[in-house]
Amino acid sequence: MKQLSILSIISLSLAVGSCGGNNAAKESNTNNVAVSSDAATSSSGADASFSCKLDGKDLSGKGTDQIVNAATVHSPGIIYFTLSPGFSGNISDDLRAGGIGFEVPDKGTTVIRGVENPDYSIGYTPVNTKENYECKEMTVSITSSGTSRLTGTFSGTLIEPKTDRDVTVTDGKFDIPYASYSNK
Repeated sequence: MKQLSILSIISLSLAVGSCGGNNAAKESNTNNVAVSSDAATSSSGADASFSCKLDGKDLSGKGTDQIVNAATVHSPGIIYFTLSPGFSGNISDDLRAGGIGFEVPDKGTTVIRGVENPDYSIGYTPVNTKENYECKEMTVSITSSGTSRLTGTFSGTLIEPKTDRDVTVTDGKFDIPYASYSNK
């Protein structure tokens, strides 16, 4: 099964499992996922932001370093982006910030279930853990995919790795730039 590492593209080790796959990572999650950050931002992406409710708790973040909270073209018609609540610009802190990683079509609405299409994946890693929540089913709508910004919405269900419990994601929205190094 395809495994997507949220920041492997940029040589970071924050891992995210692919949608609907196995639950091999079985560590304890003692964090409630409620995290909110008005973290430091770079001048090129100060207006990057996202928010959602994950398991009924607010999760949001602002700012980008052109890697976190920024989109890249992964292959023709497919984009990749990571939304992280704790972006600070300090790589060692950011590795523990957790986040949601998406690899999805660059336009329209896509529903991802199990391993129906291994080209697409979504996963979540909570703050200060190495747990990889996998996607049970997620709907992602790209509402704008111009040359400089990506906006959209998301909602669905993740699977908590230790208990296989369904974790709902609601009211997700993002407004992030394309990374300056993206082929967009």
